[in-house]
Amino acid sequence: MAEVVPFCGLRYNPEKINDISEVIAPPYDVINVEDRIQLQEQNQHNIVRLILNQPTDQDTETENQYTRAAEQMQSWISNGILIKDPSPCYYVYDQSFDTPEGKAYTRRALIAIGKLEEFNKRVILPHEKTLAAPKLDRLNLMRRTHANLSPIFLLYSDLEGIIEDEMQNYTALNLPLIDTTEKFGSTHRMWRIQNDEINGRIKAAFASKTLLIADGHHRYETSLAFRNENQAQIEKKSKTWNGSEGHNYVMMNLVRMESKGLAVLPINRLLYQLDPDFVSEALRRLTDHFEITKYNNLSQLREELEKFSDKQPAFGVYTGNQNYHLVIAPPSNPNAPRLDQLDVKILHDQIINKFFGVDVTIPKDQEKISYKANTDQTIEMVRSGDYQIAFLMNPTSVNHVNEVALDGKTMPQKSTFFYPKLATGITFNLLNSQIITDTKA
Repeated sequence: MAEVVPFCGLRYNPEKINDISEVIAPPYDVINVEDRIQLQEQNQHNIVRLILNQPTDQDTETENQYTRAAEQMQSWISNGILIKDPSPCYYVYDQSFDTPEGKAYTRRALIAIGKLEEFNKRVILPHEKTLAAPKLDRLNLMRRTHANLSPIFLLYSDLEGIIEDEMQNYTALNLPLIDTTEKFGSTHRMWRIQNDEINGRIKAAFASKTLLIADGHHRYETSLAFRNENQAQIEKKSKTWNGSEGHNYVMMNLVRMESKGLAVLPINRLLYQLDPDFVSEALRRLTDHFEITKYNNLSQLREELEKFSDKQPAFGVYTGNQNYHLVIAPPSNPNAPRLDQLDVKILHDQIINKFFGVDVTIPKDQEKISYKANTDQTIEMVRSGDYQIAFLMNPTSVNHVNEVALDGKTMPQKSTFFYPKLATGITFNLLNSQIITDTKA
């Protein structure tokens, strides 16, 4: 099934970078303008200069943010800021963090490269729909840098914990290469597994597994597109495409599905650019189809909403002032496909689309919806008048996400938030070399 192999990672040189926390960053798609400026000023070698280089009015097809990122990366390699490990290995990555509710977690991942597979082969499974614009942006960056600068976050099932045991056996006896706490609050530790026997057992354990994309659907599909482009170019030159070229693989962070370090948070929805009278009428009509209870404050609504988590579809609705409502959908048919039983699917199909006329599959309607994980900020965005209505969600369980993927279905975009996002800058993967797949590792 899955081909998950060691690789020669490109990483920051500890002899050049004293504090790795100054050069790592969150994923590009969650960095706002203020964060980007702060990260750039924090260190001249911060990874944000590669993953989020900014366009200018003078940009052309041959000189733009993507070419500047590629030139910057090559400069860092030439000057020894980035170094490539000499032999293929796996990396263990621990991320310790607190959730917004204050619960402490440590999430352990294996960093590797995995063979790219089309979704119809059912080896690597998606669970969310994607949009075209982010894929084109990341494809342009990959075309210039020929590198994976950010990992794909994937889940695997391992009931016996064989792979985690192998990682634990190694990390217990070896010091990490990275041990740092960054400004966003997470502590990051990374080990390089330099043991052929352990690596061989890990590789063999993955050979029978199916992988589920937790985060990074756009980047995975971008990697598929980049692979297909390169394959076509090779065949056009009448050369042999053997499947071991670097562009046939993508950098992955793989986390055990059963891990206690896996935290999933809800992503709330906000609507705006709607006619106020239409919103009032839509809310009134909801009472004919759903059980609705009004509460005077957010804490009451949260407490009641949590009682329905994984039991019955329900969500909170906030329209400003003290208008907090709990909306309870009729119990789902237990024989229906798992996707049709999910809160987020019912919300999008039966409420956001049907009652508010917002179809997120249509580009013009995508401008009317926004997503926010932080509930307090979600409420404030409506209270301030920037948005008209907020839908507060329970998290979707990992088991339900997996069931949807195994059914061959995809959930609405931003249905899950595996918290926190993976850091960018721990390792990178260069795509311009052959992959050694017949090693013991």
